[in-house]
Amino acid sequence: MLYIFTMTIGEILKEGIKILTSAGIKTPKTDTEIIISYVLGINRFEIYIRNNEEIKEEDRIKIINLINERSKNIPLEYLTGYKYFWGIKFEVKNGVLIPRFDTESLIEVAKLICRNPEYILDIGTGTGIIGITLKKIFPNSYIIMTDISDTAIEVCKKNVLKILGKTDGIEIIKSDVFEDIWESIGWGKFDLIISNPPYISKKDYENLPEDVKKEPFEALYGGINGLDFYIKIANRAKEFLKTNGKIILEVGDKEQAIKVKKIFYLKGFRNFLTFKDINNNTRGIVIMNY
Repeated sequence: MLYIFTMTIGEILKEGIKILTSAGIKTPKTDTEIIISYVLGINRFEIYIRNNEEIKEEDRIKIINLINERSKNIPLEYLTGYKYFWGIKFEVKNGVLIPRFDTESLIEVAKLICRNPEYILDIGTGTGIIGITLKKIFPNSYIIMTDISDTAIEVCKKNVLKILGKTDGIEIIKSDVFEDIWESIGWGKFDLIISNPPYISKKDYENLPEDVKKEPFEALYGGINGLDFYIKIANRAKEFLKTNGKIILEVGDKEQAIKVKKIFYLKGFRNFLTFKDINNNTRGIVIMNY
C-alpha cells in the first residue's frame, strides 16, 4: 500500500525553520516563508491564515528540496529565480550577481543629477537592473549595457524583453569595461557612465558569508585591494565621457570612496561627491567632467 505523507502549511513552515536553523542560516523563518510562498503561489501573510491547510505531495517535495538546497548556502534568489529591484521583478540565475537594494541609491542619485541624458553607458550590467531601471526613468535615453559574462548577457536580454517589452533604445554588448564599445556601436561619448563594479578586496572576499561566495567570483572580486575595476574605468573615462558628463560608481565604504576619488583625480577629474545608501553607509561616488 502506497502511503502519501501529508503536511499542513504550518507544519512545513516549522520543519523548514528547523532545517535552516540547524544549518546556521541567519534568516531561517524569512527564507522558509519565501520558499513556501514561491512554491504555493501565495503571499507570506497567507501562510499564517492558511496554516492548517494541507498541501499537495508534489508541493511538499518541492518545498523540502528547496529548503535543503538553501541549507547548503545556495542563495535564495537562485532557488526562486528572481529578485525585486526598484519595485521591479528581475530574473536571476546561478552565474549572475544577485541585485542588492543598496544599489538603488545609484538610481536615486542619477535621477537627481541627470536631466534627460541622451546617452548612458551601464558597465557590468549583470541582470540589467541599472540600465533597465534608468530606461524606465529616462525613456528617451539611448542606453548601452555591457558585461563580460555570457550568462549575464543572456539574463539581461531576457529582463529587457520581460520588463520593457522591447529593445528600442537599448544595446547589450559583451565587453570588458570599454573594450570594443566604439567598434560595436559606431559612436562615441556618454552623458552618464554608471557601474556597480566588482570591488571586494582579497581580504574582504575571504570573510564573505558562504552564500555570497556562491555568486560569480568575477562579479565580486576587484583585485587584491578591490580597486582594479575603478582603475580600468578611470584609465579611459575621459575618452568616453562628454564634457559636463557624469560617472556614478558604487563603492564598498567611505575608505574605498576616498581611494577611488584619488584614482580619478590622477586622471584629470576635479569634481566629486559621495553619497550614502538607505542604511547611512557610504555607497557611491559621483565624478563630474567639468
